[in-house]
Amino acid sequence: MPSRRKRPCCICHLWFLPDNRVGGRQHTCGRPDCQQQRRRKMQAAWRARYPDYFSGRRIQARMVADPPPSPLAQLGRSSPQALSAPPTSSRPPAPLRLRAPLNRLPWDIAQSEFGPQGADFIGIMAGLLLHETQSEIAAYRVEITAVTEQLRLPGAQSSIPPVAYLPGSGVEAESHATGIPPT
Repeated sequence: MPSRRKRPCCICHLWFLPDNRVGGRQHTCGRPDCQQQRRRKMQAAWRARYPDYFSGRRIQARMVADPPPSPLAQLGRSSPQALSAPPTSSRPPAPLRLRAPLNRLPWDIAQSEFGPQGADFIGIMAGLLLHETQSEIAAYRVEITAVTEQLRLPGAQSSIPPVAYLPGSGVEAESHATGIPPT
């Protein structure tokens, strides 16, 4: 019989007495929030080890044809030939639903060219590329908040008349500060 020794919870670090049936495999105390947090950590670690699992599984699950209706219902009678006939469902799955702007592409044509599995792979890859590109662009957005108070309003004009900037207009001598010669 395993000995019951207290151990610290890996989440809240409080000491607890593990269940005899679990023994050394129990890492958290009995509190539901600790167990839930450990479960989230373990699921995140599993997803990090197997990043392609769910997208690959979705593609494979879409390739499995829908189960055809029962032969009896299909033919409306119960004959031995109806029971031995192979299912005749070779319809490709519906195109993968993607978010904008990828939903505007002709995915039915991609399915006919690359097959359903190839079109799904291209759609998932395009979605990943779109997401990564948008997150990179978002990192470079600049929001100017502190400088806007220092800028002039769009209707404000310079107090210096534009003629003073033109050489030879005769206004240069008037625009110089007192005590500074024009040349």
